[in-house]
Amino acid sequence: MEKMQDNDLGYVIGRTARVLYRLLDGNLRSLVLSYSQVNVLGYLAAKHARGEECTQKLIATECCSTRPSSVTSLLQALERQGYIERRAGEDARVKCVVLTERGREVADECSRFVKKTEEVMRRRLSKEDVETTYRSLLVMADELEAFSREIFSSAPEDQGV
Repeated sequence: MEKMQDNDLGYVIGRTARVLYRLLDGNLRSLVLSYSQVNVLGYLAAKHARGEECTQKLIATECCSTRPSSVTSLLQALERQGYIERRAGEDARVKCVVLTERGREVADECSRFVKKTEEVMRRRLSKEDVETTYRSLLVMADELEAFSREIFSSAPEDQGV
């Protein structure tokens, strides 16, 4: 185990994120899917499990944190691969995005891999360690987001920041 010094926290978080991303990316590559596509499949699977309809707008705002037009190509690719279908919703003007059987299978497979990865990350940590780490990372993320807003909202535009 590496010795942590005061200035190493960002490095350790970054290293953990890189290892996790490489692991997930390697598994996804075998499925010929991007992380964003798997994220959408998982989101749709969760919505389906709760019996909720899902529109492109919801996927964009709740799942991808972007504009609906930005997820169009992602959804088109998933549709071409047979993982999703678009159907008329309760309001015929709005198309609902639903998983196909093939999409559900892939979402389940990805979910199992993510669950196994989570188990590996937690296996040498106590329940209290996991809870403390989780809370601490959320606080750090909130603080960094606030710091980012502070820096970029006060930066003069002509400085290119």
